[in-house]
Amino acid sequence: MTEMQYPSGVIEAAHSFRTIMDAVARPGRILPFTAVPPAPWPLWTTTASVARTLCDFQTPVWLSPELCTEPVTHYIRFHTGAPIVSTPEDASFIFLQADDSMSDLSRFAQGTHEYPDRSATLVIQTASLRNEGHVELSGPGIPQPLIFHAEGMSSGFWDAMARNHAQFPLGVDVIFVSPDAIAAIPRSTAIRLQETV
Repeated sequence: MTEMQYPSGVIEAAHSFRTIMDAVARPGRILPFTAVPPAPWPLWTTTASVARTLCDFQTPVWLSPELCTEPVTHYIRFHTGAPIVSTPEDASFIFLQADDSMSDLSRFAQGTHEYPDRSATLVIQTASLRNEGHVELSGPGIPQPLIFHAEGMSSGFWDAMARNHAQFPLGVDVIFVSPDAIAAIPRSTAIRLQETV
């Protein structure tokens, strides 16, 4: 199989970078995100585009067991040069599949008070993203409280995200990727679970 690169190289990478940065600057906003390069299953093309845009030889990557296949690890090493590490606390970028049991964010690098940027960014594949549900976001980049939903994420995860915000400037940042969209929730974003009937 021939290794594929972006057909339009710099233009395609620049478009992906702008979209990702826009998502980070506007937390909870769901932005269309299309990707050209093919990717080995179970890595979506949109997730692969995030990896190719943000990862390099200086950013260790950890893959959840669902994503840690030989074709995926080869793909990431070949296209980004990023080392694949065996322990999540050693990674700069964490690639995960949405999972109801994901409620412990402390196992990922949190940064230090001297170097808060030495924290992890979680890239989570989710089947769908919607601005509805019972999770309310507020904070920098959000002019008014915003409702957010990522398929497969439990209340336990959102409780963990609220604790993550409470330790700002430490903590992890999160990028959600669906098959055709992207949204980000940095650690500066406050999380509140609305009451459900």
